[in-house]
Amino acid sequence: MKKQKPERRGNMIIFPGALTTQIDKALRAADRHDFMEAVRQFETATELGTLEPEAQLIYAYSLYEIREFEKSLVLCDTLLHEGFDQYEELMDLYVTLLVELRRFEEADALITTLIEERVLSPERKEKWLHLRDLSGRLAANAETKEVPEPLAELKQHEYDPETFFMQPLAVQYQRLLAAFEGDCQKLELEWKQIVEHESVHPVIQTLALLLLISSDSQKTIRVKKFNWDQPWIPAALDEPFENSRFTQLVSKIEERLENEPTAYLLIRDTFQHHCYLQYPYVWNGFSDEEVVDGYTLYFEELLQGQINKADHRVLRMIHKIDQLYALLEIQ
Repeated sequence: MKKQKPERRGNMIIFPGALTTQIDKALRAADRHDFMEAVRQFETATELGTLEPEAQLIYAYSLYEIREFEKSLVLCDTLLHEGFDQYEELMDLYVTLLVELRRFEEADALITTLIEERVLSPERKEKWLHLRDLSGRLAANAETKEVPEPLAELKQHEYDPETFFMQPLAVQYQRLLAAFEGDCQKLELEWKQIVEHESVHPVIQTLALLLLISSDSQKTIRVKKFNWDQPWIPAALDEPFENSRFTQLVSKIEERLENEPTAYLLIRDTFQHHCYLQYPYVWNGFSDEEVVDGYTLYFEELLQGQINKADHRVLRMIHKIDQLYALLEIQ
């Protein structure tokens, strides 16, 4: 039997079986969830030759896992145009990447096309119908709201509590947004009064508290939200999504929904909105397991399109937060 000779490619000498060996290394790394190593091995493999479609899909998944979303999407595009056999698996990843990149309209259009072309199994069709509805909600949330021009000089009387709280919620919201580029420190007292006001909406409270942080305020402030009530020093606070508990809960929700990556992305955005409203609290008094269970039930509600009747205290608070956001939207 005639032996294969090494192939010279530029300055590289490619020995027979080198590509197969390299792909095996990449696949083993992916199998043990060492996706950074898998990507490194796949990159080397692509220098040796062309990957089979199945290996390309695993390469794309590995890129997704290390958050190289654009590169992963390019690979998916290539597989799509080549007519890859594992169509539904490819489309799952493709839609997930579009949502991760916040290209919600494209995700919605793709799901609609797939459903209309009747290329999905009945189980996937039902799942994707729900995902299309959820991605539509996210797209609506992601629409840029009109932000007023920053105020070079803040008018103190507009932020005096007696005047400020006479305005509709939407006006309160816009005025605080406009204040961030102004001289925040001059109105430190007003921000404190807004945060501590008995009838303040939690989102307005969060914005005023962030203005105090921007002012580097060292004065103790009492923040009452829901059943929480404790003093804080604004200058010592983390930003809303830099809190270690927030990061920990996001990771645990991701673990729970590891088999539903698109669902996780949709829930993650909602979870972030809810934590913004709670700030500076992050589900204080609730265990990690309770919070994860609550959001799992919440996700099931969204899929079913009806309120879950389970008596779960995290789920009850989620409903209350949603109502508060709705109140802000309709003003």
